[in-house]
Amino acid sequence: MSIVQLFGKIKQFLKKLFSNWKTRYRFSINAEENHEEKFNFILTPQRIIVVTATAAVLLIAFTAFIISVTPLKYYIPGYTSLEEHRMYLQVSAQVDSISQLVKQNQQYLDNFYNVINEKNIEDENSVVMDKSRMASHELKERNDEEMEAMREVDMQANDLLTNYLRTEEENSKLPVSHRADISNIMLSAPATGILIQGFDLARNHYGIDIQNKKNTVITSVAEGIIIYTGFDPTNGNTIVIQHPGNIISIYKHNEVLLKSVGARVNMGEAIAKMGSSGQGRMIDSHLHFELWYNGFPVNPLDYIVIK
Repeated sequence: MSIVQLFGKIKQFLKKLFSNWKTRYRFSINAEENHEEKFNFILTPQRIIVVTATAAVLLIAFTAFIISVTPLKYYIPGYTSLEEHRMYLQVSAQVDSISQLVKQNQQYLDNFYNVINEKNIEDENSVVMDKSRMASHELKERNDEEMEAMREVDMQANDLLTNYLRTEEENSKLPVSHRADISNIMLSAPATGILIQGFDLARNHYGIDIQNKKNTVITSVAEGIIIYTGFDPTNGNTIVIQHPGNIISIYKHNEVLLKSVGARVNMGEAIAKMGSSGQGRMIDSHLHFELWYNGFPVNPLDYIVIK
């Protein structure tokens, strides 16, 4: 049957329907034994359509009412209560927070892996800021003698970082006589401020805490090469500098890092800004500064003066 024929039949049906729109028909029910009429009523096409449409609307309205006021609504896919909606939002926020923490931990582990395994500085700088790319470009322009000297310093830095990564328990068991002092070295203070916590080996506190206003400039205590920059969920934004003489300085809880891995710095050169990043015990803006010599922590106050 073609579409034209189909439309023709529909047109004939509608024409016949409207021509008999108000034609009256008697509907009766009779007894079989004596054909006595028991019940009858008059029907018209108009009345049938109106009654059917009204019944359909009432049925839909009644069904919607029953679903809205009874627990049946919870069986409809996608329908949730207000309490469940709040629960979903809370769980979603927790999942997002955990996801961010996992990313931060992974970034921290990747950065330390790159430093310990002597990953090429060019590869490291390909995933950091534009400043690190500029530093990498400057390193490429150095002559072969300077690059060889840098590689030797990096090898020494990796050995010292390996010792730094020992557990606090192992460090606390080492006798004080094994922690040699630094001799014949001049260091500048990493920042100005108030000393709020000192060096304490007994409590496994391997540095000092200097408190000052947020974004106070933090400087390098001596010339050296930056061997690590990154974020630690516990220690916040951290920067580590390798200095001549097997000395490492560590700066934690920074608000912003101004240098990147591979950059050379001089004494007093700005490297970061003070903040309170990480999950430290103190909320106020401060710098946690550590000084390591030959793989062991030493008291920074023996070599610097805080103003």
